[in-house]
Amino acid sequence: MNSNIIPKKISDVSASRRFFLKTFGVTTAGFATLGLTDSLETSAAPGAGLPALAGPPRTLMDEWYWLKVRMQFVLKPGLIYLNTGTEGSMPRVVLRKMQEYFKRFASFPYDCIVNDPLLGAGLAQECECLANFLGADKDEIVITSNTTEGLGMVANGLDLQEGDEVLSTTQFWPYNSCWYVLRDRKKIVLTEVELPIKPQTKQEIIDLFEQAITPQTKVMSFCHINYTNGLRLPVKELCELGREHGIITLIDGAHAPGMIDVNFHDLGCDFYAGSLHKWLCGPPGTGVLYIRQGMVDRLWPTEIESYSTGPVMCAHFRGRGQQITPAIAALIDVINLHTSIGKDTVEQRILALNKYCKERIIHEWGADKLLSPLPDNEELCTGIAAFNPFETPYATQPSKISAVYKALYQKNIVTRTVGYKEKHTDEKPISALRISTHLYNTFDQIDTAIAEIKEIIKSLE
Repeated sequence: MNSNIIPKKISDVSASRRFFLKTFGVTTAGFATLGLTDSLETSAAPGAGLPALAGPPRTLMDEWYWLKVRMQFVLKPGLIYLNTGTEGSMPRVVLRKMQEYFKRFASFPYDCIVNDPLLGAGLAQECECLANFLGADKDEIVITSNTTEGLGMVANGLDLQEGDEVLSTTQFWPYNSCWYVLRDRKKIVLTEVELPIKPQTKQEIIDLFEQAITPQTKVMSFCHINYTNGLRLPVKELCELGREHGIITLIDGAHAPGMIDVNFHDLGCDFYAGSLHKWLCGPPGTGVLYIRQGMVDRLWPTEIESYSTGPVMCAHFRGRGQQITPAIAALIDVINLHTSIGKDTVEQRILALNKYCKERIIHEWGADKLLSPLPDNEELCTGIAAFNPFETPYATQPSKISAVYKALYQKNIVTRTVGYKEKHTDEKPISALRISTHLYNTFDQIDTAIAEIKEIIKSLE
């Protein structure tokens, strides 16, 4: 590792208890102090049994503290998991609590549905917890299965007419599918803003959107963080732009909750669909939809359990049949884990790891091979880095990037390939390797991944 890039740190260690005990001299009783025990808690109250992290670290480079955090997860020993952008890993406390909640539900299902304040159909505790964590009112929160579901509920629920324009981007996930369907079904107009790979400022992005707005623009729908290269869009400023023009804003927040400190009220968006199973590390099949106060009556329910002709309420969107409430209840536990570390601390640690990753990429292959915002451009950076180390990162290179990904996977290093279009490439697709850095990653793991990529590239020459 280049010592000029990051302060001195301890080496990454195996997740096995035996290695940890032998290396650091921790007794079995010491694991309880560190919050590393596997025993099930006797109480199923939300938040019970949280690991004893004793507050945030002294510094972002307090590797002893981050080792304790890393040990809260059950990723298999030897695995270097650099793909949280696809799916996060649930921490031990969530696995324990989910088991308890499922047992509680199975012991008397009907009573849980109608009487249990945690596992019941209303999900009031979970909505309140999410609202506090994400900067919203509890009546503005709908728990979904994933980001795609939330986006579809809004796109299909808005009363758009033929000729109405939706302004999005060329890097929207999942490739603007919901808007493509509405373009064919309702004859709306879909305009995609072509975002640069490495914009220099937030204003550059704002200007592109402002120039694209027309009198027919009714919705602006874009990612908070682009899944392709981790570009963080200036959501607050774009939502303000939308309000100035009377435009509804719908944000794809698949990668934001759990990675960065999100506050819906501060962002000023009308709708926000997010994932809770990625960076928050909640159970699979958990997501959130934010509906700003005053906007619920602009939305038709598309999946509904009961309906009345009275005022539309957020509750209309919550009642969609039986959900996996034991998994949803565990969101309270994973949120408590995040807040025990500190939302800002989590964000800063993730950004520090990814900044180091980008600096290693630049050091080995040059800044032109990095297909994400430069590491010093902090207002646009996130926990995702994309790059192509080959000479031509366009149409002729997908096979090489795929070969690197597959070779890394065989070495227990998990990344992801991405591809997208960009205006400077004459519409030729850019292929890239994407690295996501999270709390269970280390600087040494990044070094190992970069070293392996170098060796794989040599073998392909």
